[in-house]
Amino acid sequence: MPTNLKSYIEILDLPFNLNDYDLIQHMINAHISKFSFSSVNVILNKTLSLEPEKLFERVIEQGTGGYCFEHNKIFYLALKYLGFEVRPLIARVMLNNDPENGRSHRLTLLTLNNQQYIIDVGFGVMSPRGLISLAQTESTTLPFAHYQVELDDRNTYRIIKINESKPVILYRLDLSEATETDCDISHFYSHQHQQAAFVNHLVVSRIDKDKRYLVKNLTFTEYDDNLNAHLSQTIDNSFLLRQILHDKLKISITNTEADYIYDHQINLLETNVKKAS
Repeated sequence: MPTNLKSYIEILDLPFNLNDYDLIQHMINAHISKFSFSSVNVILNKTLSLEPEKLFERVIEQGTGGYCFEHNKIFYLALKYLGFEVRPLIARVMLNNDPENGRSHRLTLLTLNNQQYIIDVGFGVMSPRGLISLAQTESTTLPFAHYQVELDDRNTYRIIKINESKPVILYRLDLSEATETDCDISHFYSHQHQQAAFVNHLVVSRIDKDKRYLVKNLTFTEYDDNLNAHLSQTIDNSFLLRQILHDKLKISITNTEADYIYDHQINLLETNVKKAS
């Protein structure tokens, strides 16, 4: 176990007088509030080792943010250290409704009191605020959101977020074995392949007590917990980008890094405009 795991648990400020279920709920909300989802390091071409010591140093101690293969591994290691029965899963993200999407998303399967739950602290601005039960006979109600689990015709679970407009399928998964090597392979694609989303797009988010903040490419949006936008702002210079990342997303970068990321996104925008014309 990494030596900095205990300091991470201290940061979460866990009230150990809670039962196990409520303790994990507290851990989830503390994590998504304190540590941002971020593709900043990917765009900066940094080495993103998943070796525990380096992972905790980068995401927790340096506060640079990370994405699912980083956040959910940290949370998995913490739960394992605390004695919970957990193992990793790899899911297919379904936000574009394409059932053929590759397995590109890490999350955690928890078995607690003979029941199975999904834990996901690495799904960006849409990260659930708590445990999602895999029991198909019941829905999960979390603050400002309802989740339903269904088995599709491929005999895989679909995790569905129910909102006021229409249901959104977050991802589909089965409970087959996923090893750390499997996660390493998907992680490598996600931060190294030239067509991977995070290699091209700036995505940074944080979930506060009653707000959700998102920087996507060069737009900053502040949502309520129902994902209704209350503020939207175009980021038109690198100074503003750095300021928003620091003030709203709790991520600090240098002026040089802000310039690089801003220019990277401008070039992406220009390339997309040329392709569309």
